[in-house]
Amino acid sequence: MTNGAQVDVWWATLTSADIALAGCLTAAESRRLEGLGAGAAAGRFLVGSALLRIAAADRRGRKAGEVELTRTCPDCGEPHGRPVVAGGPHLSLSHAGVLVVVAAADVPVGVDLERVEDGADPGERRRRDRWVVDEAVLKAGDEGALVALEAPLPGYTGALAVVAPAPPTVRHRRANEPLARLRREG
Repeated sequence: MTNGAQVDVWWATLTSADIALAGCLTAAESRRLEGLGAGAAAGRFLVGSALLRIAAADRRGRKAGEVELTRTCPDCGEPHGRPVVAGGPHLSLSHAGVLVVVAAADVPVGVDLERVEDGADPGERRRRDRWVVDEAVLKAGDEGALVALEAPLPGYTGALAVVAPAPPTVRHRRANEPLARLRREG
């Protein structure tokens, strides 16, 4: 474990969903996208898949189209498991409502995001806050440093877990331009 891990947290909205992003998907991801239909779930999957590649490519100094991403489930071998890029970085993905978030780090990382209804009672807000923390820790694979994430839109709660002994340096990134570039590259 390293002290002072740096985590890039990439944010995008469903307004970034464009069928041109499908050019970066693997055959298995394309089949999964087709199975989701044309609704918001498909948009979140498409934007999330592209954002994973952008985050990994940025960490590795490559183009997003050069990143090979797998999602092999360790239990059944189907392509719906945790996103992995051979040689790193560690990645985590979450989405809720119109937001998609990806965390990328050189150490295990987990991110989670939930929509919180306007006017939700304080008890519900605490339950949602606890939920995102628990999910982020589960995705990271171990206890470590925790960071509350402030989403770029109101009505969301999020958390980041990093398997490191100290709180990480978090760099928030907007994916608008990288997603537009990836659409053009096809």
